[in-house]
Amino acid sequence: MVDNGSTQIKQKAKPISEMPSPPAWPIIGNLPLVMKNKLRMDKMFERLRKEHGDIYRVYVPGQGTMVILFRPEDIKTLYSNDGKIPKIPGFDMWEFIRKTSLKERYTTTGLINNSQDWYEVRHKVQQDMMRPKSALYYLSEMEDIAIELAEKIEDVKGKDGILDPTALVQEYALEAVGCVFMGARLGALKGAGDGKRLIENQTKSMAIAMDLFFTPTSIAPYLPTYKKFVEYQGEAFDICKKHVDEAIAKLKDDDDTVIAKLVRKCGKDSAIPLIMGIDALQVGIDTTGSSAAFLLYHLADNPDKQELLYQEICNSIGPNGKMTESALAKMKYMKACQTESQRILPAIFGSSRRTDTDLVIGGYEIPKGTTVVRCGSTSSNDPASFANPEKFIPERWIRGCPERHNADSFANIPWGHGARACIGQRFAKLELYMLMVKLVQKYRMEYTGEEVGGLTQFVTIPDKPINIKFIQR
Repeated sequence: MVDNGSTQIKQKAKPISEMPSPPAWPIIGNLPLVMKNKLRMDKMFERLRKEHGDIYRVYVPGQGTMVILFRPEDIKTLYSNDGKIPKIPGFDMWEFIRKTSLKERYTTTGLINNSQDWYEVRHKVQQDMMRPKSALYYLSEMEDIAIELAEKIEDVKGKDGILDPTALVQEYALEAVGCVFMGARLGALKGAGDGKRLIENQTKSMAIAMDLFFTPTSIAPYLPTYKKFVEYQGEAFDICKKHVDEAIAKLKDDDDTVIAKLVRKCGKDSAIPLIMGIDALQVGIDTTGSSAAFLLYHLADNPDKQELLYQEICNSIGPNGKMTESALAKMKYMKACQTESQRILPAIFGSSRRTDTDLVIGGYEIPKGTTVVRCGSTSSNDPASFANPEKFIPERWIRGCPERHNADSFANIPWGHGARACIGQRFAKLELYMLMVKLVQKYRMEYTGEEVGGLTQFVTIPDKPINIKFIQR
């Protein structure tokens, strides 16, 4: 059956060549513009939106023509046309490295790729990873790690009570990833051993990852940056393998850990449990760490909202109580605080697809194989979707509240959408929930500095120190 509506839309659509675009250089296109603004990509795309409208294109070697989207309805069209293996352009370099420079280590490329490998791994691990009980199994361990963080803050904050928690919450995120996916406490919060080395390694990797994103794979192996990145990736792999191998060797038949479930599903000789640990490390530490830093900033900068959260915690488990599954399920305001913080300052400013088919978006023809970028941080801060978007209003996310939003669901999708949605999001949310509960139980937090924004490395990080005053309750 022919869809006449779609045919008519396509007949009326303009070719991509007529799509607005900023002035470009021969051959290198808009690369100078992008590299000049690589730490403020979100602001650059937002500025170009004011000049060229809700859909425009830029050209960058290594990616080709990139179409930039902002409107929820256009984003929905993009995602609704995902194929069996939705292709993420940013994963091309990771896949290339794992299949060439690190092929002895990677018998499977895991989830950070655009091949059949991704589909087979995702199919095997998705059910166990996305089931709520899988994350809740680690509730007490996450609470212990959050308590350790709270105690470390007490030890290292200044005499005036002030501390920038950014580095500490990254350590917290690594310790949580290690607990879940490597079956080990890595000592990250103690600043020792493999935890310390992995933090240093990951910080260096993420600082150069964005440059590699714009580098063609045909050129990359000859560049010093690429060789450094491969070195960091190889070292991280070896550290993770040591811990995952130890965890698998200790498994018992009745274990209900993530590693045990993956081994039962994939087999003891499968590389998937190890690669899942590597992927969780590489994708999870910085995203959860940045989300945690932004979350503490928003709570400290909005004492009235922090107090409402404290009251909910006290009413649910008491000022010193331990978390339970039943209490966690009822804590709506806490979850709303996390969602609202992520709306304002998401750890990933956007996402992308390489189209599997010819599309019409925003009145333009988008040929198959085009990179399309969703500028998510602009969409989630658009006053057309959220009233007073710059304000931290957790009540937007609570049903029955007067401030409840009526935005399109595609206006705010920080965890992605569909088959490529973040597979570790239940674990990441639990980490953020426990961080909030344990720190707000112990401290009243104050922030009086300048407004914090983001620097768009591969993961968005705070653009200035978040000097929070931690006052014991």
